[in-house]
Parts: sequence; C-alpha cells; structure tokens
Amino acid sequence: MSSGKILIIDDEETFLQAYRDKLGSEGYVIETATTAAAALEKLDQPGWDVVLLDQKLQGPAGPDSGVDLVDEIARRAPATRILLVTGYATAKAIARAFDSGVHDYLQKDELFSALLAPKLRTAVEVARALRLASHTSEETEAEIRATWLAVSSETDPHRKGKQLEDLMVLLMKTIPGFRHTTPRRRNELEEIDVLVRNESSDPFWAREGAYILFECKNWSKPVGASELREFATKLERRYGRCRLGIFVAPGGFTEPLKLELLRRSKEEHLILLLGDTELRRWVESRDRGRFLKDLHERAVVETNGH
Repeated sequence: MSSGKILIIDDEETFLQAYRDKLGSEGYVIETATTAAAALEKLDQPGWDVVLLDQKLQGPAGPDSGVDLVDEIARRAPATRILLVTGYATAKAIARAFDSGVHDYLQKDELFSALLAPKLRTAVEVARALRLASHTSEETEAEIRATWLAVSSETDPHRKGKQLEDLMVLLMKTIPGFRHTTPRRRNELEEIDVLVRNESSDPFWAREGAYILFECKNWSKPVGASELREFATKLERRYGRCRLGIFVAPGGFTEPLKLELLRRSKEEHLILLLGDTELRRWVESRDRGRFLKDLHERAVVETNGH
C-alpha cells in the first residue's frame, strides 16, 4: 500500500505547484500530467487511489476536455476515485461529470485550499476500502508486507508517517471485529492518527470500549513522556467510550515515558507500546489477534509487578 497515490491532471503550473506544496506535507505520492495523452499513459500504471482532474485542459476558452476523460479513467483504473477540479463550474458540466462517475468536485476559489485535503482524504479512504474489500487473504498479506517494507525504507518523514498509519489500518483489518478503521481524524483540539471501531464479539475486547485509538510516531529517536501524556488526554476525551490506546514508535520509547506509564497504572485507560521489535513481530505473526492479546496481558502483568 502506498501512502496515497494521487494523479493530478491540470494544465496550469500554478495549481500543480499548489498541489505539490499542500499534498506533499500530507505524505501523498504525487504525479502530474498536463495533457490527456500523458495522463492516460500514467493511468496504465497500477495503484492509483485518486485522480484530481481539471475540467478544462486547454485553457479557459477551451472545451471540457477533462470531463471527456472520465469514462477512460474509469475503464483503466476502476477502483480510482475522481475529483473534478473546476474554475468554470456550470450546472450542466457538473451534472455530466457526476453522471459519468466522478466521486466529487472542487472549485478553484477562495475555499479550494481548505477543502482540498479533507475531500482528498475521504476519496482515498473510499478507494482503499473498495480495493481491500475485493482482496483475497493472500493479497491482503502481500499489501501488509509491501507497506511494512515501505515504512522500513522510506526517508521522507511525511510519507513515512502516513505509511505507518496505513500499516496499522491493514493489520487491524486482519483481526475479526476491527474492520472499521479510519486514519487521520482531526478536530479543533487534536488529530487522531488511527481510529478503530471495536465491534469484536470476543469478551476480551468487548470491555475495552467502543473505540481503540492509535498514536503513530515515525521518529528516529525515542518518544518521550510528554507525547504519552498528550495521547492519554486523547483517550480521556472520548466520553468514556475508549479504554485502550496503542502507541506505535519504531524509534522506541524513553525511560521517562515508561515511568510515566507506570505512574498512570491506576487509571482506567491502558496504553500498549509498540516499538520496532513488537511491530515487526506483529507484522510477521500468523495470529495477529493473539499477538495483541499477549501484548495486552504483558502490559498489565508488568505494571502489576511493579
């Protein structure tokens, strides 16, 4: 799984640069095309999640040549979601685009920058849900291995962080009762890296509340106690519906963080720590639910042992 593979089809360099600046910091893999021919050639490559498609590719006075591409995009990349981007929206053009199968549209106006990220994130999630729903167990395992390899080798911090979140989503989907997982939820106070809806019928998990939260830190250095406190606050803000958090940090955890975790052992929330070793074992495990239970048990026993 990539960190979100996006094809941008637009003939305006100003907007292409705006896309790069905005979406690069979100961790997406971005490619661009300024003509229909170049776009169709790129679409023969696999793995696209979303196409951002300009309505007009031959200047403002030209035809709706972007809309003309919708059918061909859908044929070459059927799981891909299309966002039509327009500075010349008309009721007729938008109706035609939706009839052709676009997922949503964006206008090139003063709200463009604010709406781009949330609309794109939703489209990526829909594309991935469709793709994962059709996967065999072997294909899912292949995607997990590919994503783990990407996490291990990626050097761009934004992309690496998003790939780590994607890996958590994939791993949890292999455990019964945890298929409804969503990355990156933001509100006015905080950002949640991965939110998992707990629909497990297993009594072991049922008492952990309606949701499980993940915090992912792709740092090369160990994570400290202040980050643990911030994560614990996120758990506390969930109206009592979330008792379990999983803190993922391939770079490890400091001793002050571990002491802070022990200090919180009398609270109702439990935070599991996943460093590089635990993360690798979870990826390689044949029974990921059992692995998570063992991690849970070890955290409780070690805490009580102190």
